[in-house]
Amino acid sequence: MNVILKICNRIALLAVVLIMSGCAASSTFTAYPHQIQPLINSLSNRTAIDLQQCLLGECKSKDLILYTMERGRYAQVVGNSAVSLADFTAAMDKIRENDTKALISASAFGANVAATAVNDNAIPYEGEGYERVLLHHYQALNYLKKKDLDGAGVEVRRANAEQNDSLKRFEKELDGAQEEARKKRIDSNSGRIDRQYAQMDEVAGTVKNSFQNAYTFYVSGFIYELLQQPNDAYIDYKKALEIYPDNSYLQKDVLRLAATLDMREELDELRQRFPREDTRFVTEGGGGNGELLVFFEDGFVPQKHEIKIPLPAGKAGLIAIAFPIYQEKWSPQIPLRVLSKGELIGSTEPICDVRALAVKALKEKAPVIATRQIIRAIAKGVTAAEAKKQMGDLGQFAAIVWNMVSENADLRSWLTLPANAQILRTSLPAGRYSLSLHHPMAGAVTHTDVDVPANTKTILHVVRTGQQMYTTVTTF
Repeated sequence: MNVILKICNRIALLAVVLIMSGCAASSTFTAYPHQIQPLINSLSNRTAIDLQQCLLGECKSKDLILYTMERGRYAQVVGNSAVSLADFTAAMDKIRENDTKALISASAFGANVAATAVNDNAIPYEGEGYERVLLHHYQALNYLKKKDLDGAGVEVRRANAEQNDSLKRFEKELDGAQEEARKKRIDSNSGRIDRQYAQMDEVAGTVKNSFQNAYTFYVSGFIYELLQQPNDAYIDYKKALEIYPDNSYLQKDVLRLAATLDMREELDELRQRFPREDTRFVTEGGGGNGELLVFFEDGFVPQKHEIKIPLPAGKAGLIAIAFPIYQEKWSPQIPLRVLSKGELIGSTEPICDVRALAVKALKEKAPVIATRQIIRAIAKGVTAAEAKKQMGDLGQFAAIVWNMVSENADLRSWLTLPANAQILRTSLPAGRYSLSLHHPMAGAVTHTDVDVPANTKTILHVVRTGQQMYTTVTTF
């Protein structure tokens, strides 16, 4: 009778393992990039998706922040501002709710560890710092397209505040991870992990941190100009210039406003730094001209991949931890050429490499991820040892299999963001222009008509998704 019971127990245990393995169809086990690929394919191929039905369940799940950001970005690119505004607002509301809860939580990191007996995908997605900044950034663009300058102004102020708040939040999370590691006497700075992440050092090193980007500061400065707040515009243009000093359009705008605001000492210093731009801003403009500002967003931010690293864990034996990593080959940022009647009006210049922000964000969080992974892996190793004690080799084997099956890296990130952003700003004689947009990675030349009235500012927003180009025009 005892033999029969043992056999039944072993069969039941194996059945549980198989059932758990079958959970690969659930969101906790299915890699996020596969779930969002239909949206990317739709943008790349210009095939329609019913936004009323798209991601309905996902936008009500624990990861609603991520899914509403994805759908909001998709809607913005295809020109559905109403859906984009609503989705971005829903994401912001949930972020504020989560942040409020975190403020009163005794140990957010400890709670995350307890909640992740399976893998990191079980943690509700809260948005990386650079994603939260760009969420407000793109909401500001939605308001600009509605010509709601007050709404746009509110969003850029929130974006600027988020650039500071994200850094503080990250430092707090890092401190929490280090404290948890000390309590449990684990080393989260494994040499094996560092070696795997070393391949991302070159890209991550191109940005100071993942929390600030020049594109958002530039859009903020432009909106402040529209709001007739030149001092605020000058401050944000200068912040953008500190981050991306090689952009000639940015150099010119800082020089122009320094002269307008009579910042004599700063203007002298700027003229020494950028002598080539000093005369350009003076000669452009004039009573019969209008301004054309091109925001060009190119490609898609890269997707994370999974690596698994075996680590010794004392009595628990060998354990496996799964890490997200970026493995793409990094191509140069290619400018968009804008022509009118065959003559070059200008070419865009890079102002933000979103790829680098994403890589930097992952590098910054590596100690936090490592601590959580190792704590969980050790717990699984202890479970395997206990299973062997209770049910022998078969119990240990089943527990080890479950460890391997369930340990999946968290590959979630906002994937419909562009790989990089570029700008072009120039003064043109008032009139209607039939512009040709040339980019070597696009399927064909894109043509768009743009009105540039005298003494106005016209925004041409261009998004390249594979071989497709999406354009919108707004004049102020």
